[in-house]
Amino acid sequence: MSIETVATLGREGAPAVEELAHRIIETGLHGGGSVLTPGRAIWTWENLEALKRDYVDKPDMGSSGFFDKLDQQLVATPSDAVQLFAEIFLLNLLPLDDYTPGKKRELITHVLARCSPPVPIPPDVEAALARGVFSGGVAFKTRRWAQLVFLITFAHHFKTQPEAQQTEALSDPLAFRAVVRGTAGPREPAQRQSLMYLAFPKFFLPIVKFEHRRGIRNAFADEYLEGPPGDIDEDLFEINEALVAQQEAPVNYYASPWKERWQPQSAKDTDKQTDEPGRAQDVRRAWLVRGSSVNGRDLVPTWISKGSVSLAASHLRPIDEELARDELKAIVEEDYQHASYAARQEKLDEFYAFLSRMRPGDLIATVSQGQMYLGTITGDPEYVASADKRSNLRRTVHWEGHDKGIDYADLPTEVSARLNAQREVLDLTQYLDKLVALTEEEPGVVVESKVVLPAATPELAARLHVPQEWLQDCIDLLDDRPQLIFYGPPGTGKTYLARALAAHIAGDNVKLVQFHPAYSYEDFFEGYRPDQGGNGQVGFTLKPGPLRRLVDQATENPSTAHVLIIDEINRGNLAKIFGELYFLLEYRDQSIDLLYSSSDDDKGFTLPENVFIIGTMNTADRSIALVDSAMRRRFAFRPLRPTEPPTAGILRSWLQSEGRPTESAELLEELNTVIGDVDFQIGPSYFMRPAVYQPKGLERVWDTAILPLLEEHHFGDGTNIAARYGLETIRKRIAAKSGAAIADAVPETTGGADEATAATD
Repeated sequence: MSIETVATLGREGAPAVEELAHRIIETGLHGGGSVLTPGRAIWTWENLEALKRDYVDKPDMGSSGFFDKLDQQLVATPSDAVQLFAEIFLLNLLPLDDYTPGKKRELITHVLARCSPPVPIPPDVEAALARGVFSGGVAFKTRRWAQLVFLITFAHHFKTQPEAQQTEALSDPLAFRAVVRGTAGPREPAQRQSLMYLAFPKFFLPIVKFEHRRGIRNAFADEYLEGPPGDIDEDLFEINEALVAQQEAPVNYYASPWKERWQPQSAKDTDKQTDEPGRAQDVRRAWLVRGSSVNGRDLVPTWISKGSVSLAASHLRPIDEELARDELKAIVEEDYQHASYAARQEKLDEFYAFLSRMRPGDLIATVSQGQMYLGTITGDPEYVASADKRSNLRRTVHWEGHDKGIDYADLPTEVSARLNAQREVLDLTQYLDKLVALTEEEPGVVVESKVVLPAATPELAARLHVPQEWLQDCIDLLDDRPQLIFYGPPGTGKTYLARALAAHIAGDNVKLVQFHPAYSYEDFFEGYRPDQGGNGQVGFTLKPGPLRRLVDQATENPSTAHVLIIDEINRGNLAKIFGELYFLLEYRDQSIDLLYSSSDDDKGFTLPENVFIIGTMNTADRSIALVDSAMRRRFAFRPLRPTEPPTAGILRSWLQSEGRPTESAELLEELNTVIGDVDFQIGPSYFMRPAVYQPKGLERVWDTAILPLLEEHHFGDGTNIAARYGLETIRKRIAAKSGAAIADAVPETTGGADEATAATD
């Protein structure tokens, strides 16, 4: 079969795309040359090393746009390596038909403009960019950075293979796939599949969405596979060749009559309405139904073998039609009147989810013996009076894997935490993408699940006037234990450093709250607040606090760090404010039931791993020794003491950068020597304001800020604050020390003053 008839689904632009891709892979990846500047060595080990150093190993997790970040990342990258980035980018964009030709040219040209001199796009490459083969969808727009990281990592990995293995990989599609799967880095299944198609368009179909490839394979397997389904790529190749031979024409699986055969949702399902609010017909949900202990029996093996899922519903009457929630509630109240109110409510939630909220096409999960099994719901609910009353409500399911599940240890942390919620039916829709990804897993593919915090930079250290090593240590502490507290006396820059560090690792995804004695759980997390309804009546509505809002944002953006800064954390009643959340600070892989939430969606709350907490604590208010052990166990603590690094050098560094004299630094050092007590010494921030260096500014800050703090410290002990700590007193101490130092430096003589004078004469 030719390329045009087998792999392109009849797409007119496929031959030009595939021809250019072949040249990029053969001439560039394998040969080290270039398709943009033929004859020049661009795909070299040195250039790949430069991209790995400047782009792969230094991810920009800020909130700016892709090209704004890229311009900063490649600012010091050699010109040839920048051109290599453009050719790798070309490989990423080339097959997409959901970009206009002009947009593709614009994106590639933006990168090539950084070359010196700028590199033009040759006419043949531009012609291929005007074509496209498949729609990349959301992944190729929102995950572009990760896809490019993968392509760079793949090229780097390919170059490490022996020449014989490289040659084999470029002649055998399955050998090439093995190299792709053996590449570490971001998982990016759509980009991996796109690369395999571009390398071997006669073998791999240009269908990058795993669910679509699986659906097509399953729909046509019985008719066009000689044996049972196995390797999905080999199965699709066999099916496609048989279909093309039968039709004597390319087969477009996204057009009628083929599309209707493999789509998971039938026309009947599309027309079906439910009374679940806000559920669009094309929205897929994910569910967990427990079956490992149904009246003492593990039903999961039966479900897997028979292609079904069920609820016991042992006391529920036969139900032949879909019911509104209120109608179902009346039935449950009567049929389960022997159960408690809480048990009846739980049964109602389970039955309603199973009968009305679940739909064909939804993802279904279950667990047994430390394994999770995943599948797709394929049928409507039905009531079957089972003899043992263990499976009265049933749905048909196409289970993935059949003979094996997924180990708990391989599940994303937030998913395994959610499984701790003890309910028979759980809505897992917020983890849909992660669960779908588990069905796409292939051996050798490395999954990145943890947020990578950006390293401390020299620029950040210079701006904050602290050592880069100290900042990196703080980032490493957050990476290991996502709660950190800066503690020390007033003016040591605790809040300033916390905000700067939070902005560095999380960009705009930062919230700041300040604790005080009246602050409560309801203020911090969630609580009922008065709310005036549309009818003028005042009721109470459950309203989220700052932590709840941040968690919701973090859950929606799991690859991005989110930071909550808690200023003056020790001024609040921590046990009262955190409540049951205290547990989650230490056990991020567990879930808890919340104080106020009662809906199914809020059962089993978890604290995402991409939520970090930075607190500040004023030791003049409360010593760290008085903090309860539960809090000390859950937070890492970093001291900021005026006479110790990094705080000790901040003021002198700032004065030097501002071109100011060092008198204020000398005064502060001497003042802290007189104070002695490290919890009441004065921090440098009092002297890091321009107003201090105006006429009488130093005297003003000393009288209105420094001395009042010390008066509070010595309240009731009879200390004369002005005499001991006054500005003139500290100046005299410095002068006296300076005079003593000068006297010590004068050479000793054996005679008196007259003798010395005479000797001089």
